[in-house]
Amino acid sequence: MALSLWLTPPPESPVYAQLSQLISELPKADPSLKLSPAFLPHITVVSGISQESTSHLTLLNLPHELAVSIESLSFGGAYFKKIYFNIERSHSLVELAKEARVKLKNMSENEAERAVKMEYDPHASLVYNNMVLNETIKEAVRHIVKENLENFRYTTSEGLGWNGGQLLLVRTEGPVGQWKVLKTIASTR
Repeated sequence: MALSLWLTPPPESPVYAQLSQLISELPKADPSLKLSPAFLPHITVVSGISQESTSHLTLLNLPHELAVSIESLSFGGAYFKKIYFNIERSHSLVELAKEARVKLKNMSENEAERAVKMEYDPHASLVYNNMVLNETIKEAVRHIVKENLENFRYTTSEGLGWNGGQLLLVRTEGPVGQWKVLKTIASTR
């Protein structure tokens, strides 16, 4: 079973609603995006967690001073990174990613630090899709995002983003529509 640990904005926060709205609206930007699946707004902290290591979930701590800052809108070639927000690699987010690798993937502190340094690319996906995005589609997406960000009411001291959130254990196996939240691990604010 494929398991992942996600960090979401606080579920009753305006940012959670606004990111959810973007995830549902952006596939309407172009007919080629209409089959993009819906999913919860999140940042993947770690994936590839084994069922056996889930007994260590209670050992994870969500930092009290966790601030998530959105840096920029980006477009990629990978299905899970087609349209997304880059997220700042803050100290608290990097420490959470390292702790998750130590406790849930049985890595040493050094292995976890190296893995996070080399591989961890925090982002908040907005669209999962295999289509090639031409400049017309990108411009339509930029327009929708810009309109939504003008009303983005949830910020950190650094700009767009959120404070706190919740950690979810998610079964990320099979089609996205079949993914399932198995457990809420921790939450703040």
